[in-house]
Amino acid sequence: MRDYSLGYYHTGNNCIILDTGAIFSGFVLSNLDKSITTSSVIQEVKDEASKNILNIIINADKLSIIDPDAKFLLKIKEEAKKWKLSSKLSKTDLDVLALSLQYKEKCEEVYLATDDYSIQKLAVKLGIKIIKIKYKGIKELKK
Repeated sequence: MRDYSLGYYHTGNNCIILDTGAIFSGFVLSNLDKSITTSSVIQEVKDEASKNILNIIINADKLSIIDPDAKFLLKIKEEAKKWKLSSKLSKTDLDVLALSLQYKEKCEEVYLATDDYSIQKLAVKLGIKIIKIKYKGIKELKK
């Protein structure tokens, strides 16, 4: 059985995309690299502790907030439908996946920091590597 999830390690100049769980967990504070997330992830952060984490990493220039291009969002929606994951993915999930796909064209490797199994499943199908945050992550892909 292949383990598609990666433990965290320094990735150099590769791209790390964050879902909301990466912010809630404090993962971003231990991350040595600059990360990227979407405005929809930022909007999901409501509690003061996570807002403080965001302020720290934004002020330290360790986080870029970028929304995906429409063509990548459309592609993710098509892939989600193809793999019967549409009902399991929120708008924010789709945004993070689309941004990851978009950055596959710009970076040598793209890593998506998430514990969400539906996000992981689609990301792996698209060749995006996963950084597990708190939980084990997916072990195998089922059809």
